[in-house]
Amino acid sequence: MRRRAIGLGLVGLGAFALVAALLVRLVLVDTLVRLPLDQTASPTAKGTDVDYFDLTAGRQLRGLEAEVQQRVQGDPGSEDAGDDVAVWNFGSTMTDADGTLLNASTYRVCLDRLEAVAVECGSDHIDYSRERSIEGLTLTFPFGTEKRDYDVFNATTGQAFPARFESVEELEGLEVYKFVQTVPETVIRETKVPGAVVGSDEFLADVEIVYSNERTMYVEPTSGVQVTASEEPRTVLRGADGTAGPTLLAGSFAGTDETIAAGVERAEDTAGQINLLKNVLPLILALVGLVALAAGLFLALRAPRRAGPAHSAENLQLQDALR
Repeated sequence: MRRRAIGLGLVGLGAFALVAALLVRLVLVDTLVRLPLDQTASPTAKGTDVDYFDLTAGRQLRGLEAEVQQRVQGDPGSEDAGDDVAVWNFGSTMTDADGTLLNASTYRVCLDRLEAVAVECGSDHIDYSRERSIEGLTLTFPFGTEKRDYDVFNATTGQAFPARFESVEELEGLEVYKFVQTVPETVIRETKVPGAVVGSDEFLADVEIVYSNERTMYVEPTSGVQVTASEEPRTVLRGADGTAGPTLLAGSFAGTDETIAAGVERAEDTAGQINLLKNVLPLILALVGLVALAAGLFLALRAPRRAGPAHSAENLQLQDALR
């Protein structure tokens, strides 16, 4: 009897573990595997062969070195942040070797915590302006990034452009997907400058500010973390007649070794947690469930049945004799 009770208990435990494995895989993963509300990161990039036009002095500078400091900071206290939406702030400054500020930008984006795409909200902005909407991917790729093209937002143009999957690479032993985004020449603003800047006889000449870029991103596919990136932005002045003017800003920029190491660590930590929830924990629960179920059935079916009273035959014989 005791063996049978233990067997039935193990059967119940096994069934519970199997159901738990299924629930973890189908329900708990979607609940817990989401973009964090309090994301923080501080990547740094080095710029080489940087060309910059000094508007104050009216001269073109070439072959400079520069440093780009970036900051990603989640805002869990935002009214737009919640179970489905994360609000992240991004800021970037570029300085030359003397500390002179060459460029600065910022934006605030609301992200779908499952798909990583930008969603409309009341607090997003680009350089504190809400004239343009943020769309596509921005600061991270989705969980389970695939070997396909994705639309990635470019804050300078205010548009999303395709990032093409190119290859599988390795960074410090970590497998990453390489994506390349080409931003074609795009007019980002029209303004007036002294005519001499663009070789015009006019005192003030109408010009276009034209931007282009080639950006390469390295993404850990399980976590969607952008481990690092490199890019070659180019911003130039163009006269109304199409005449090329000076280069406002151009160069080659790539994440530092420290940035790559931090990105690898962040990606490995996130991917490890996801793997634990999606694969390891359900597998352990399933194995425990199957073992418990098999052991329980074995004990329950092999348990001896309770025998009837030993004197039952003698009683029958005695009753027959008394008749």
